Amino acid sequence: MGKLKLPTKDEIKKYWVNDGLKLVFLILFILANCAVFLRTFFVYKYDRPEVFVALGYGGCIARGAASVIKLDSAIILVPVLRNFLSWLRGTFVNNYIPIDKNIIFHKFVAWVIAAASFAHVMAHLNNFRLLEQADEQTLKDIGRGFPGPTIRHSAFLTLAGWTGHVVVVAMVLMYTSAIESIRRPMFEVFWYTHHLFIFYFGFLAVHGLAGLLETASFWKWTIGPCVLYIIERLIRILRSKQTTMLLLARQHPSRVIEIRMKTTKFKYKPGQYLFLNCPTIAANEWHPFTITSAPEEDFVSCHINIVGNWTGKLSTLLNPEKKMGLVQENLLNAPDGKPILRIDGPFGAASEEVFKYKQVILIGAGIGVTPFASILKHIKYQLSRTYATTPLIDKVHFFWICRDRSSFEWFSGIIGELELENINNFLEINPYLTGALSAQEVRDVMYGDEESRDQITGFTAPTQFGRPKWNEIFADFALRYAGKDVGVFFCGPKVLSKSLYKNCTHFTKSTTCRFHYNKENF
Repeated sequence: MGKLKLPTKDEIKKYWVNDGLKLVFLILFILANCAVFLRTFFVYKYDRPEVFVALGYGGCIARGAASVIKLDSAIILVPVLRNFLSWLRGTFVNNYIPIDKNIIFHKFVAWVIAAASFAHVMAHLNNFRLLEQADEQTLKDIGRGFPGPTIRHSAFLTLAGWTGHVVVVAMVLMYTSAIESIRRPMFEVFWYTHHLFIFYFGFLAVHGLAGLLETASFWKWTIGPCVLYIIERLIRILRSKQTTMLLLARQHPSRVIEIRMKTTKFKYKPGQYLFLNCPTIAANEWHPFTITSAPEEDFVSCHINIVGNWTGKLSTLLNPEKKMGLVQENLLNAPDGKPILRIDGPFGAASEEVFKYKQVILIGAGIGVTPFASILKHIKYQLSRTYATTPLIDKVHFFWICRDRSSFEWFSGIIGELELENINNFLEINPYLTGALSAQEVRDVMYGDEESRDQITGFTAPTQFGRPKWNEIFADFALRYAGKDVGVFFCGPKVLSKSLYKNCTHFTKSTTCRFHYNKENF
Protein backbone atom coordinates (compact mmCIF):
# COMPACT_ATOMS: atom_id res chain seq x y z
CA MET A 1 0.00 0.00 0.00
CA GLY A 2 1.18 3.50 -0.83
CA LYS A 3 1.72 6.08 1.85
CA LEU A 4 -1.06 8.54 2.62
CA LYS A 5 -0.16 11.81 0.92
CA LEU A 6 -1.10 14.96 2.78
CA PRO A 7 -2.28 17.92 0.69
CA THR A 8 0.19 20.70 0.10
CA LYS A 9 -0.34 24.27 1.27
CA ASP A 10 -1.12 25.33 -2.29
CA GLU A 11 -3.69 22.53 -2.71
CA ILE A 12 -5.40 23.55 0.54
CA LYS A 13 -5.58 27.17 -0.62
CA LYS A 14 -7.15 26.12 -3.92
CA TYR A 15 -9.63 23.84 -2.18
CA TRP A 16 -10.54 26.66 0.18
CA VAL A 17 -11.64 28.91 -2.72
CA ASN A 18 -14.96 27.12 -3.24
CA ASP A 19 -15.22 24.43 -0.58
CA GLY A 20 -13.06 25.25 2.43
CA LEU A 21 -15.48 27.47 4.33
CA LYS A 22 -18.41 25.12 3.71
CA LEU A 23 -16.39 22.10 4.88
CA VAL A 24 -15.23 23.77 8.12
CA PHE A 25 -18.75 24.99 8.90
CA LEU A 26 -20.21 21.52 8.22
CA ILE A 27 -17.57 19.81 10.40
CA LEU A 28 -18.29 22.20 13.28
CA PHE A 29 -22.02 21.53 12.95
CA ILE A 30 -21.53 17.76 12.94
CA LEU A 31 -19.13 17.93 15.89
CA ALA A 32 -21.64 20.00 17.87
CA ASN A 33 -24.36 17.41 17.23
CA CYS A 34 -22.06 14.53 18.13
CA ALA A 35 -21.01 16.34 21.31
CA VAL A 36 -24.54 16.93 22.63
CA PHE A 37 -25.60 13.39 21.69
CA LEU A 38 -22.61 11.65 23.31
CA ARG A 39 -22.70 13.80 26.42
CA THR A 40 -26.35 12.94 27.08
CA PHE A 41 -25.82 9.30 26.04
CA PHE A 42 -23.05 8.79 28.61
CA VAL A 43 -24.90 10.70 31.32
CA TYR A 44 -27.74 8.18 31.07
CA LYS A 45 -25.34 5.25 30.82
CA TYR A 46 -23.10 6.07 33.77
CA ASP A 47 -24.72 8.81 35.89
CA ARG A 48 -28.28 7.52 35.76
CA PRO A 49 -27.83 3.77 36.48
CA GLU A 50 -31.48 3.31 37.52
CA VAL A 51 -32.60 4.47 34.05
CA PHE A 52 -30.01 2.32 32.30
CA VAL A 53 -31.12 -0.76 34.28
CA ALA A 54 -34.75 -0.13 33.31
CA LEU A 55 -34.35 0.93 29.70
CA GLY A 56 -30.86 -0.09 28.62
CA TYR A 57 -29.38 1.63 25.61
CA GLY A 58 -32.87 2.64 24.49
CA GLY A 59 -32.93 5.28 27.21
CA CYS A 60 -29.47 6.56 26.25
CA ILE A 61 -30.37 6.80 22.57
CA ALA A 62 -33.76 8.43 23.20
CA ARG A 63 -32.28 11.13 25.43
CA GLY A 64 -29.22 11.64 23.20
CA ALA A 65 -31.47 12.08 20.15
CA ALA A 66 -33.63 14.50 22.16
CA SER A 67 -30.56 16.65 22.83
CA VAL A 68 -29.79 16.74 19.09
CA ILE A 69 -33.39 17.79 18.38
CA LYS A 70 -33.10 20.64 20.91
CA LEU A 71 -29.83 21.92 19.45
CA ASP A 72 -30.97 21.75 15.83
CA SER A 73 -34.40 23.20 16.60
CA ALA A 74 -32.52 26.21 17.96
CA ILE A 75 -30.40 26.39 14.80
CA ILE A 76 -33.01 25.74 12.09
CA LEU A 77 -34.72 29.14 12.36
CA VAL A 78 -31.50 31.15 11.95
CA PRO A 79 -30.99 30.43 8.20
CA VAL A 80 -34.45 31.87 7.42
CA LEU A 81 -33.94 35.14 9.33
CA ARG A 82 -33.54 37.09 6.10
CA ASN A 83 -33.14 40.54 7.63
CA PHE A 84 -30.61 39.23 10.11
CA LEU A 85 -28.62 37.47 7.38
CA SER A 86 -28.78 40.55 5.14
CA TRP A 87 -27.27 42.55 8.00
CA LEU A 88 -24.62 39.88 8.64
CA ARG A 89 -23.62 40.02 4.96
CA GLY A 90 -22.35 43.54 5.49
CA THR A 91 -20.15 42.58 8.45
CA PHE A 92 -16.85 40.70 8.84
CA VAL A 93 -18.87 37.58 9.71
CA ASN A 94 -19.60 37.16 6.00
CA ASN A 95 -15.95 36.13 5.56
CA TYR A 96 -16.33 33.19 7.96
CA ILE A 97 -19.85 31.85 7.38
CA PRO A 98 -21.21 30.62 4.01
CA ILE A 99 -24.31 32.83 4.23
CA ASP A 100 -25.30 32.12 0.61
CA LYS A 101 -25.87 28.47 1.53
CA ASN A 102 -28.51 29.38 4.13
CA ILE A 103 -31.38 27.51 2.47
CA ILE A 104 -29.23 24.42 1.81
CA PHE A 105 -28.11 24.49 5.44
CA HIS A 106 -31.72 24.94 6.59
CA LYS A 107 -32.68 21.79 4.68
CA PHE A 108 -29.68 19.87 6.01
CA VAL A 109 -30.55 20.76 9.61
CA ALA A 110 -34.13 19.65 8.93
CA TRP A 111 -32.93 16.21 7.79
CA VAL A 112 -30.73 15.86 10.87
CA ILE A 113 -33.79 16.65 13.00
CA ALA A 114 -35.73 14.01 11.04
CA ALA A 115 -33.02 11.40 11.66
CA ALA A 116 -32.82 12.29 15.37
CA SER A 117 -36.62 12.18 15.63
CA PHE A 118 -36.70 8.73 14.08
CA ALA A 119 -34.08 7.49 16.55
CA HIS A 120 -35.95 9.14 19.44
CA VAL A 121 -39.29 7.58 18.47
CA MET A 122 -37.91 4.08 17.80
CA ALA A 123 -35.93 4.07 21.04
CA HIS A 124 -38.96 5.15 23.04
CA LEU A 125 -41.20 2.51 21.47
CA ASN A 126 -38.71 -0.04 22.75
CA ASN A 127 -38.65 1.75 26.11
CA PHE A 128 -42.45 1.52 26.34
CA ARG A 129 -42.21 -2.24 25.81
CA LEU A 130 -39.62 -2.56 28.57
CA LEU A 131 -41.69 -0.46 30.97
CA GLU A 132 -44.71 -2.65 30.38
CA GLN A 133 -42.65 -5.74 31.24
CA ALA A 134 -40.57 -4.25 34.10
CA ASP A 135 -40.76 -5.57 37.67
CA GLU A 136 -41.90 -3.50 40.64
CA GLN A 137 -38.42 -2.60 41.97
CA THR A 138 -37.17 -1.43 38.57
CA LEU A 139 -40.18 0.83 38.16
CA LYS A 140 -39.84 2.12 41.71
CA ASP A 141 -36.21 3.10 41.09
CA ILE A 142 -37.23 5.42 38.23
CA GLY A 143 -40.25 6.81 40.07
CA ARG A 144 -42.95 4.76 38.32
CA GLY A 145 -45.82 2.80 39.83
CA PHE A 146 -46.41 -0.92 39.39
CA PRO A 147 -47.60 -2.39 37.11
CA GLY A 148 -46.02 -0.45 34.28
CA PRO A 149 -48.15 1.34 31.68
CA THR A 150 -49.08 -0.45 28.47
CA ILE A 151 -47.37 0.47 25.22
CA ARG A 152 -50.64 2.01 23.97
CA HIS A 153 -51.01 4.13 27.08
CA SER A 154 -47.41 5.40 26.96
CA ALA A 155 -47.57 6.15 23.25
CA PHE A 156 -50.99 7.81 22.98
CA LEU A 157 -52.47 8.66 26.39
CA THR A 158 -49.59 10.49 28.07
CA LEU A 159 -48.64 14.14 27.46
CA ALA A 160 -45.28 13.13 26.00
CA GLY A 161 -46.89 10.46 23.83
CA TRP A 162 -49.68 12.36 22.13
CA THR A 163 -47.73 15.62 21.71
CA GLY A 164 -44.92 13.61 20.13
CA HIS A 165 -47.34 12.17 17.59
CA VAL A 166 -48.68 15.65 16.76
CA VAL A 167 -45.11 16.84 16.16
CA VAL A 168 -44.38 13.87 13.88
CA VAL A 169 -47.52 14.54 11.81
CA ALA A 170 -46.57 18.21 11.47
CA MET A 171 -43.07 17.21 10.36
CA VAL A 172 -44.39 14.77 7.75
CA LEU A 173 -46.63 17.47 6.25
CA MET A 174 -43.86 20.08 6.25
CA TYR A 175 -41.26 17.76 4.74
CA THR A 176 -43.45 16.30 2.00
CA SER A 177 -44.78 19.68 0.85
CA ALA A 178 -41.21 21.02 0.68
CA ILE A 179 -40.27 18.48 -2.03
CA GLU A 180 -39.43 20.49 -5.14
CA SER A 181 -41.95 18.66 -7.36
CA ILE A 182 -44.69 19.85 -4.99
CA ARG A 183 -43.27 23.16 -3.82
CA ARG A 184 -42.71 24.74 -7.24
CA PRO A 185 -46.10 24.10 -8.91
CA MET A 186 -48.08 24.36 -5.65
CA PHE A 187 -46.24 27.00 -3.65
CA GLU A 188 -49.37 27.84 -1.66
CA VAL A 189 -49.49 24.28 -0.28
CA PHE A 190 -45.84 24.54 0.72
CA TRP A 191 -46.32 27.99 2.27
CA TYR A 192 -49.26 27.04 4.46
CA THR A 193 -47.98 23.62 5.57
CA HIS A 194 -44.55 25.05 6.38
CA HIS A 195 -46.23 27.28 8.96
CA LEU A 196 -46.95 24.12 10.92
CA PHE A 197 -43.55 24.86 12.43
CA ILE A 198 -45.57 26.85 14.99
CA PHE A 199 -47.17 23.58 16.13
CA TYR A 200 -43.77 21.88 16.00
CA PHE A 201 -42.21 24.36 18.43
CA GLY A 202 -45.33 24.72 20.55
CA PHE A 203 -45.94 21.03 21.13
CA LEU A 204 -42.26 20.25 21.67
CA ALA A 205 -42.18 22.96 24.32
CA VAL A 206 -44.85 21.04 26.32
CA HIS A 207 -43.68 17.59 25.21
CA GLY A 208 -41.41 17.13 28.22
CA LEU A 209 -43.41 19.01 30.86
CA ALA A 210 -44.29 15.77 32.63
CA GLY A 211 -40.60 15.48 33.53
CA LEU A 212 -40.54 11.68 33.31
CA LEU A 213 -36.74 11.42 32.98
CA GLU A 214 -35.58 15.02 33.30
CA THR A 215 -36.92 18.57 33.64
CA ALA A 216 -38.30 20.05 30.40
CA SER A 217 -35.66 22.24 28.73
CA PHE A 218 -36.66 22.53 25.06
CA TRP A 219 -37.86 26.09 25.60
CA LYS A 220 -34.46 27.11 27.00
CA TRP A 221 -32.75 26.04 23.77
CA THR A 222 -35.22 27.69 21.39
CA ILE A 223 -36.44 30.84 23.17
CA GLY A 224 -33.65 33.00 21.69
CA PRO A 225 -34.11 32.02 18.01
CA CYS A 226 -37.90 32.17 18.41
CA VAL A 227 -37.69 35.74 19.74
CA LEU A 228 -35.44 36.68 16.81
CA TYR A 229 -37.92 35.10 14.42
CA ILE A 230 -40.83 37.05 15.95
CA ILE A 231 -38.83 40.29 15.60
CA GLU A 232 -38.08 39.32 11.99
CA ARG A 233 -41.77 38.83 11.23
CA LEU A 234 -42.72 42.10 12.93
CA ILE A 235 -40.17 43.96 10.79
CA ARG A 236 -41.62 42.34 7.66
CA ILE A 237 -45.20 43.20 8.68
CA LEU A 238 -44.36 46.85 9.44
CA ARG A 239 -42.37 47.23 6.24
CA SER A 240 -45.12 45.68 4.11
CA LYS A 241 -47.60 48.33 5.30
CA GLN A 242 -45.95 50.95 3.09
CA THR A 243 -48.02 52.15 0.15
CA THR A 244 -46.85 50.69 -3.17
CA MET A 245 -47.74 52.22 -6.53
CA LEU A 246 -47.64 50.01 -9.61
CA LEU A 247 -46.13 52.41 -12.13
CA LEU A 248 -46.53 50.00 -15.03
CA ALA A 249 -46.92 46.38 -15.99
CA ARG A 250 -45.59 45.20 -19.34
CA GLN A 251 -46.17 41.77 -20.88
CA HIS A 252 -43.09 40.35 -22.59
CA PRO A 253 -42.74 37.24 -24.76
CA SER A 254 -42.02 33.84 -23.21
CA ARG A 255 -44.59 34.37 -20.43
CA VAL A 256 -42.62 37.07 -18.64
CA ILE A 257 -44.33 40.10 -17.11
CA GLU A 258 -42.40 43.17 -16.03
CA ILE A 259 -43.67 45.28 -13.14
CA ARG A 260 -42.31 48.65 -12.06
CA MET A 261 -43.21 49.91 -8.61
CA LYS A 262 -42.71 52.97 -6.45
CA THR A 263 -42.64 52.90 -2.66
CA THR A 264 -41.13 54.94 0.15
CA LYS A 265 -37.99 54.05 2.10
CA PHE A 266 -36.87 51.23 -0.15
CA LYS A 267 -33.09 51.28 -0.52
CA TYR A 268 -31.44 48.31 -2.14
CA LYS A 269 -28.20 47.09 -3.66
CA PRO A 270 -27.77 45.51 -7.11
CA GLY A 271 -28.29 41.76 -7.01
CA GLN A 272 -30.72 41.77 -4.09
CA TYR A 273 -34.26 40.41 -4.09
CA LEU A 274 -37.62 41.26 -2.56
CA PHE A 275 -40.88 39.56 -1.62
CA LEU A 276 -44.13 40.44 -3.34
CA ASN A 277 -47.64 40.06 -1.99
CA CYS A 278 -50.91 40.62 -3.82
CA PRO A 279 -53.75 40.80 -1.24
CA THR A 280 -56.36 40.19 -3.94
CA ILE A 281 -54.81 36.79 -4.70
CA ALA A 282 -53.82 35.75 -1.17
CA ALA A 283 -53.47 38.03 1.84
CA ASN A 284 -50.65 36.07 3.52
CA GLU A 285 -48.59 34.70 0.62
CA TRP A 286 -45.25 36.30 -0.17
CA HIS A 287 -43.12 35.25 -3.12
CA PRO A 288 -39.44 36.08 -3.78
CA PHE A 289 -38.35 37.86 -6.95
CA THR A 290 -35.02 39.33 -8.01
CA ILE A 291 -34.86 43.11 -8.36
CA THR A 292 -34.05 43.96 -11.99
CA SER A 293 -33.80 47.73 -11.67
CA ALA A 294 -30.63 49.54 -10.57
CA PRO A 295 -30.44 51.62 -7.36
CA GLU A 296 -29.85 54.71 -9.51
CA GLU A 297 -33.32 54.39 -11.08
CA ASP A 298 -36.37 56.02 -9.47
CA PHE A 299 -38.44 52.82 -9.44
CA VAL A 300 -38.17 49.19 -8.37
CA SER A 301 -38.75 46.55 -11.05
CA CYS A 302 -39.12 42.78 -11.23
CA HIS A 303 -39.46 40.46 -14.21
CA ILE A 304 -41.74 37.57 -13.30
CA ASN A 305 -41.82 34.25 -15.12
CA ILE A 306 -45.45 33.06 -15.22
CA VAL A 307 -45.23 29.54 -13.83
CA GLY A 308 -47.30 28.07 -11.03
CA ASN A 309 -50.55 29.11 -9.46
CA TRP A 310 -49.75 32.47 -7.87
CA THR A 311 -47.87 33.98 -10.82
CA GLY A 312 -50.65 32.79 -13.15
CA LYS A 313 -53.25 34.60 -11.04
CA LEU A 314 -51.09 37.73 -10.95
CA SER A 315 -50.80 37.66 -14.73
CA THR A 316 -54.57 37.29 -15.08
CA LEU A 317 -55.15 40.19 -12.67
CA LEU A 318 -52.73 42.54 -14.43
CA ASN A 319 -53.32 41.36 -17.98
CA PRO A 320 -56.82 39.83 -18.24
CA GLU A 321 -56.94 40.32 -22.03
CA LYS A 322 -53.60 38.55 -22.55
CA LYS A 323 -52.15 41.44 -24.54
CA MET A 324 -48.50 42.12 -25.27
CA GLY A 325 -46.73 45.31 -24.26
CA LEU A 326 -48.01 47.83 -21.70
CA VAL A 327 -51.02 46.38 -19.84
CA GLN A 328 -51.28 48.50 -16.66
CA GLU A 329 -50.19 51.97 -15.62
CA ASN A 330 -50.24 54.01 -12.36
CA LEU A 331 -52.28 51.53 -10.36
CA LEU A 332 -52.62 51.81 -6.58
CA ASN A 333 -55.49 49.43 -5.81
CA ALA A 334 -56.91 46.27 -7.34
CA PRO A 335 -60.55 46.15 -8.58
CA ASP A 336 -61.65 44.89 -5.14
CA GLY A 337 -60.19 47.97 -3.45
CA LYS A 338 -57.23 46.18 -1.86
CA PRO A 339 -53.64 47.33 -2.49
CA ILE A 340 -52.50 46.04 -5.86
CA LEU A 341 -49.11 44.96 -4.46
CA ARG A 342 -47.12 45.02 -1.25
CA ILE A 343 -43.31 44.86 -1.02
CA ASP A 344 -41.05 43.40 1.66
CA GLY A 345 -37.31 43.69 1.45
CA PRO A 346 -34.72 44.09 0.18
CA PHE A 347 -32.79 40.97 1.11
CA GLY A 348 -29.20 40.01 0.40
CA ALA A 349 -28.21 37.46 -2.24
CA ALA A 350 -25.06 35.88 -3.68
CA SER A 351 -24.93 38.36 -6.56
CA GLU A 352 -24.17 41.17 -4.11
CA GLU A 353 -20.64 39.78 -3.90
CA VAL A 354 -19.98 40.60 -7.56
CA PHE A 355 -18.19 43.85 -6.70
CA LYS A 356 -15.51 42.01 -4.74
CA TYR A 357 -13.87 41.00 -8.03
CA LYS A 358 -12.19 42.84 -10.87
CA GLN A 359 -13.01 40.09 -13.38
CA VAL A 360 -16.53 38.68 -13.35
CA ILE A 361 -18.37 35.95 -15.28
CA LEU A 362 -22.17 36.27 -15.14
CA ILE A 363 -24.19 33.29 -16.39
CA GLY A 364 -27.97 33.38 -16.66
CA ALA A 365 -30.19 30.65 -18.06
CA GLY A 366 -33.57 31.90 -19.31
CA ILE A 367 -35.33 33.94 -16.62
CA GLY A 368 -32.24 33.29 -14.46
CA VAL A 369 -30.73 36.36 -16.06
CA THR A 370 -32.76 38.65 -13.76
CA PRO A 371 -30.14 39.18 -10.99
CA PHE A 372 -27.69 40.45 -13.56
CA ALA A 373 -30.01 43.08 -15.02
CA SER A 374 -29.61 45.20 -11.90
CA ILE A 375 -25.87 44.54 -11.67
CA LEU A 376 -25.11 45.41 -15.29
CA LYS A 377 -27.17 48.60 -15.18
CA HIS A 378 -25.52 49.63 -11.91
CA ILE A 379 -22.05 49.08 -13.39
CA LYS A 380 -23.01 51.22 -16.38
CA TYR A 381 -24.18 54.07 -14.14
CA GLN A 382 -21.07 53.84 -11.96
CA LEU A 383 -18.69 53.80 -14.91
CA SER A 384 -20.41 56.77 -16.50
CA ARG A 385 -19.91 58.74 -13.27
CA THR A 386 -16.31 57.68 -12.64
CA TYR A 387 -15.03 57.48 -16.19
CA ALA A 388 -11.68 59.05 -15.32
CA THR A 389 -11.10 56.96 -12.21
CA THR A 390 -10.46 53.28 -11.63
CA PRO A 391 -13.66 51.34 -12.47
CA LEU A 392 -15.38 49.05 -9.98
CA ILE A 393 -15.00 46.06 -12.30
CA ASP A 394 -12.48 45.74 -15.10
CA LYS A 395 -14.33 43.17 -17.19
CA VAL A 396 -17.72 41.47 -17.22
CA HIS A 397 -18.22 38.35 -19.33
CA PHE A 398 -21.97 37.90 -19.65
CA PHE A 399 -23.40 34.56 -20.83
CA TRP A 400 -27.11 34.37 -21.54
CA ILE A 401 -28.48 30.94 -22.43
CA CYS A 402 -32.03 30.58 -23.77
CA ARG A 403 -34.02 27.73 -25.24
CA ASP A 404 -36.03 29.78 -27.75
CA ARG A 405 -35.60 33.04 -29.62
CA SER A 406 -38.43 34.90 -27.91
CA SER A 407 -36.78 34.44 -24.50
CA PHE A 408 -34.16 37.02 -25.49
CA GLU A 409 -36.69 39.73 -26.27
CA TRP A 410 -37.68 40.98 -22.81
CA PHE A 411 -34.09 41.73 -21.74
CA SER A 412 -32.59 42.60 -25.11
CA GLY A 413 -33.43 46.31 -24.76
CA ILE A 414 -31.34 46.61 -21.60
CA ILE A 415 -28.44 44.68 -23.13
CA GLY A 416 -28.67 46.72 -26.31
CA GLU A 417 -28.31 49.95 -24.34
CA LEU A 418 -25.35 48.57 -22.45
CA GLU A 419 -23.68 47.55 -25.73
CA LEU A 420 -24.08 51.06 -27.12
CA GLU A 421 -22.72 52.64 -23.93
CA ASN A 422 -20.00 50.04 -23.31
CA ILE A 423 -17.73 52.40 -21.34
CA ASN A 424 -14.13 51.19 -21.16
CA ASN A 425 -15.32 48.13 -23.08
CA PHE A 426 -16.23 46.58 -19.71
CA LEU A 427 -18.90 44.22 -21.09
CA GLU A 428 -18.50 41.16 -23.30
CA ILE A 429 -21.79 39.51 -24.29
CA ASN A 430 -22.16 35.83 -25.21
CA PRO A 431 -25.74 34.82 -26.12
CA TYR A 432 -26.47 31.11 -26.65
CA LEU A 433 -29.57 29.58 -28.23
CA THR A 434 -30.03 25.94 -27.28
CA GLY A 435 -33.40 25.22 -28.94
CA ALA A 436 -34.34 24.74 -32.59
CA LEU A 437 -35.41 27.62 -34.82
CA SER A 438 -38.67 27.69 -36.73
CA ALA A 439 -38.60 27.77 -40.53
CA GLN A 440 -39.34 31.51 -40.54
CA GLU A 441 -36.59 32.18 -38.02
CA VAL A 442 -34.13 30.23 -40.16
CA ARG A 443 -35.06 32.39 -43.18
CA ASP A 444 -34.61 35.56 -41.08
CA VAL A 445 -31.13 34.48 -40.10
CA MET A 446 -30.09 33.36 -43.59
CA TYR A 447 -31.41 36.38 -45.50
CA GLY A 448 -31.03 39.11 -42.90
CA ASP A 449 -28.84 42.14 -43.41
CA GLU A 450 -25.30 41.02 -42.55
CA GLU A 451 -24.31 44.55 -41.55
CA SER A 452 -27.14 44.88 -39.03
CA ARG A 453 -27.35 43.49 -35.53
CA ASP A 454 -27.71 39.80 -34.78
CA GLN A 455 -30.94 38.44 -36.26
CA ILE A 456 -31.73 36.31 -33.19
CA THR A 457 -31.09 38.68 -30.28
CA GLY A 458 -30.68 42.09 -31.82
CA PHE A 459 -27.29 42.40 -30.09
CA THR A 460 -24.04 43.34 -31.76
CA ALA A 461 -22.57 40.11 -30.38
CA PRO A 462 -23.46 37.11 -32.57
CA THR A 463 -25.64 34.33 -31.21
CA GLN A 464 -23.96 30.96 -30.79
CA PHE A 465 -26.04 27.83 -31.27
CA GLY A 466 -26.06 24.85 -28.92
CA ARG A 467 -24.89 24.52 -25.36
CA PRO A 468 -21.74 26.35 -24.27
CA LYS A 469 -18.61 24.19 -24.11
CA TRP A 470 -17.74 25.16 -20.57
CA ASN A 471 -14.56 23.15 -20.43
CA GLU A 472 -13.08 25.15 -23.31
CA ILE A 473 -14.50 28.44 -22.03
CA PHE A 474 -13.01 28.05 -18.56
CA ALA A 475 -9.71 26.85 -19.99
CA ASP A 476 -9.52 30.08 -22.01
CA PHE A 477 -10.37 32.24 -18.98
CA ALA A 478 -7.79 30.37 -16.86
CA LEU A 479 -5.08 31.41 -19.33
CA ARG A 480 -6.38 34.95 -19.70
CA TYR A 481 -6.60 35.58 -15.96
CA ALA A 482 -3.67 33.50 -14.71
CA GLY A 483 -2.88 34.24 -11.06
CA LYS A 484 -6.08 36.29 -10.59
CA ASP A 485 -9.38 35.88 -8.76
CA VAL A 486 -12.46 35.60 -11.00
CA GLY A 487 -15.99 35.77 -9.62
CA VAL A 488 -18.41 33.35 -11.33
CA PHE A 489 -22.10 34.07 -10.67
CA PHE A 490 -24.93 31.85 -11.86
CA CYS A 491 -28.71 31.82 -11.70
CA GLY A 492 -30.56 28.93 -13.32
CA PRO A 493 -31.24 25.18 -13.16
CA LYS A 494 -29.37 22.79 -10.87
CA VAL A 495 -28.01 20.63 -13.70
CA LEU A 496 -26.12 23.55 -15.22
CA SER A 497 -25.03 24.74 -11.78
CA LYS A 498 -23.34 21.40 -11.11
CA SER A 499 -21.44 21.63 -14.39
CA LEU A 500 -20.28 25.18 -13.69
CA TYR A 501 -19.27 24.33 -10.13
CA LYS A 502 -17.31 21.33 -11.41
CA ASN A 503 -15.44 23.48 -13.93
CA CYS A 504 -14.73 26.18 -11.36
CA THR A 505 -13.20 23.71 -8.90
CA HIS A 506 -11.32 21.80 -11.62
CA PHE A 507 -9.63 24.83 -13.18
CA THR A 508 -8.96 26.42 -9.79
CA LYS A 509 -7.08 23.29 -8.74
CA SER A 510 -5.30 22.70 -12.07
CA THR A 511 -4.34 26.29 -12.99
CA THR A 512 -3.19 29.47 -11.24
CA CYS A 513 -6.53 31.21 -11.85
CA ARG A 514 -8.96 31.10 -8.92
CA PHE A 515 -12.63 30.81 -9.95
CA HIS A 516 -14.95 31.71 -7.06
CA TYR A 517 -18.35 30.10 -7.71
CA ASN A 518 -21.55 31.77 -6.50
CA LYS A 519 -25.12 30.59 -7.10
CA GLU A 520 -28.40 32.33 -6.37
CA ASN A 521 -30.34 30.59 -3.58
CA PHE A 522 -33.63 32.01 -2.30
